[in-house]
Amino acid sequence: MSNKELKDRLISIAIKELIANRWNHLDMKKLSSLSKSPLDDVLLVCSSKHKLLDYWSDNINFEMVKSLSIKELQQVSKKERVLELMMCRFDVIKSKSKEVNALIKLSKKSLIESSYSFNRALIGMKLILEYSDISTKGSLGLLKIKALTIIWLLSLRDWNKGQVPNEEALMAILNKRLSFAEKVNQMLS
Repeated sequence: MSNKELKDRLISIAIKELIANRWNHLDMKKLSSLSKSPLDDVLLVCSSKHKLLDYWSDNINFEMVKSLSIKELQQVSKKERVLELMMCRFDVIKSKSKEVNALIKLSKKSLIESSYSFNRALIGMKLILEYSDISTKGSLGLLKIKALTIIWLLSLRDWNKGQVPNEEALMAILNKRLSFAEKVNQMLS
């Protein structure tokens, strides 16, 4: 089995264990056993179970942009790019709602798990800003990443609680929050 195949299998196992509410009982030995792969091979692919969720999150980031045309994105304003990319991210998230709900549930139970989830969201938002040609350099760039992450997490919370009835409502919420962030950014610049 190739490293990619093993990695995909391990991600699948980690997600299944997360959904089954057995995340806290999962360790590298259990991953080795469930994947029917030697522990040394498992450790070559990933160093921790959290890394598998990082890989899963990376896959979401990839799916978010795989059908986009960069040329089309460049024809609209930066704010519209961010909005479009966030909507694409929500489209991917909706197709993985069971997994996302399990991850949210886990994050609510543990501050450590929350910090891992927050860091994954930061990476996704940094990617969105970079695809939107918005600088992420320096302290102002870090502030933009964190602000967009908060907007994302607030919107994800609303969606998760069922407070967003459809895509138009989601787009309106994101647009309102992005407009506010844009005003704050203009005041800081």
